[in-house]
Amino acid sequence: MTKVLLIDDSIDLLEVLKYFLQEKGYEVEIGSSQSDLKSLLKGFIPDVLIMDIYLHGEDGRDICKELRKESETKNLCILMFSASSKALVNYKDYGADGFIEKPFGLVEIVHKIEATLERCRNYQHD
Repeated sequence: MTKVLLIDDSIDLLEVLKYFLQEKGYEVEIGSSQSDLKSLLKGFIPDVLIMDIYLHGEDGRDICKELRKESETKNLCILMFSASSKALVNYKDYGADGFIEKPFGLVEIVHKIEATLERCRNYQHD
């Protein structure tokens, strides 16, 4: 079963995505901050992390760069999402493997997860 970790400061969005992805057969954990992310990663190793760029005063791009520096998370498959297409333009510069622009369709997110996981399986971060 594919494990997905969702980090966004919108609890409503997290709940909808969690329910939908679980119905599609994914194992899903959710959190709304960098501290939630760090706590969850201690006991839940996801196949893919999907994280918003803007998290109540925290920048998901900086968090992504930090994750790439840690040996335990450097090869984690990471998708960033945001309503700001400008914020997503240089997602690779921060170490993300893909992006999703909000708003997005629920079926679209499944396709994006699967395509990104396929790319991640064939690529190791330095």
